[in-house]
Formats: sequence, C-alpha cells, structure tokens
Amino acid sequence: MTALKEEMFRLFDRPDFSFKKLKEQYPPEEVAMIKDQFKKEWCVWKRVQINVSNQLPLGLFAKTHIESWTNGWNIREHFWASYRLAVLAEANPCIGVMLDRKQLKVYLMLQHYRSDHRHGTPAEFNLLLTAIPEWSPGKGISDWYLWDQLEMKLDPQISLHDYLNDRDQRDQFDQRATKSTFMLGKFAFRDRDCGINMESFIEQAIGELVPLYQKLI
Repeated sequence: MTALKEEMFRLFDRPDFSFKKLKEQYPPEEVAMIKDQFKKEWCVWKRVQINVSNQLPLGLFAKTHIESWTNGWNIREHFWASYRLAVLAEANPCIGVMLDRKQLKVYLMLQHYRSDHRHGTPAEFNLLLTAIPEWSPGKGISDWYLWDQLEMKLDPQISLHDYLNDRDQRDQFDQRATKSTFMLGKFAFRDRDCGINMESFIEQAIGELVPLYQKLI
C-alpha cells in the first residue's frame, strides 16, 4: 500500500517549473534539493504505477507509459502515466492517471499530443458520450467528473451526477466537448482524500473505466 500524501501535492505548489528560472531564483544547493524532492516523489509515483500494472488482468493492457519527472528544460507541473488496452496500443484513446497540486485523477481521454502517429479520431471517441448513461449504474457518481480537452487547464468540470440528471447541463457540455474531446475521470482530492491507498484507487478506477473504453474496439 502506498498512501496518497500531502508531500506529493506540495511538490507542485510553485510558480515556476523551468530549470532556467529556478537557477535564477535559488542558489545551486536549493535547486539541487528541489530536484531531489521531485525525483524522490516521482520514484514513489513510478512504483505505484508498476504495482497497479502488475495487478491488472494479464494481457489486457499494453506496457504502461510512465512520463518522466522532467522534459529536460522543466520539472513537470504534474506526474502522469497512461494505460492502453493491448488491442488499442497504437490508438489515441487511453486511460490517463495524473497527480497535480489539486487532485489525483484517473480518466478516459483521447491523447492529442502526437495524435498523427496513432489512429482514432476525436469524432469516433466522442461517440462514447452516448454510452455514459448505460455505463454509469453502480458507479459512485459523486466521485466522477467530466471536462473537455480545450478547457482542461481551467478546471470547469461537471459532476457525473449533474451530467446524468440535468439534461440542459448535459446538452451544453456535449456541445462544448465535441469541439475537441471529452474526458471522464474519478477524482481523489488533496483537501479530502490524503491517506487513501493509491494503488487501490487507481486500479479500481481503471477497472470501472474498462467497459466504456472497450467500446472503442
């Protein structure tokens, strides 16, 4: 068991993430300390993803991609990993797992970055919106949210509860989301859920998303 801790969220409580700006603002020993903190917590993150991967049904998923804690010029503003069904290993849709300064979330998405190297169009992916009401029974819908790719940095999520029970909100969201793609995810919040078992949370959310994800096959 790996507990979700405040220290992991606290990593991202900073205005600047570029190595250039960090070196301008801090002495070398403090920059080294910041880098060591990121690497330490990222190693925990990596171990969690490996543990989750090892618990998933054998052969169902391709190898998990775990994004590095740096891109060479910056430390990341979040930790991220992606899980792809083996039969969709070369497709754009995937299940993302992200930790940022506000929450841990596990979500179904279409990856736009380098999408021309994979197959699967936004229009095909967005057809899954029509399957959400059928998929939702038995889910703890108060912990699930939808948002669209164009506005993801603004955090204008709609709860799955409101999406299912308010037709006007659903129609408005669908109109916005289909201009790009939607995302559907389960959230664990910094101010509420520290202490939860990260592996269990991620594994359960992935398992709940799989039936919807498999409709793309």
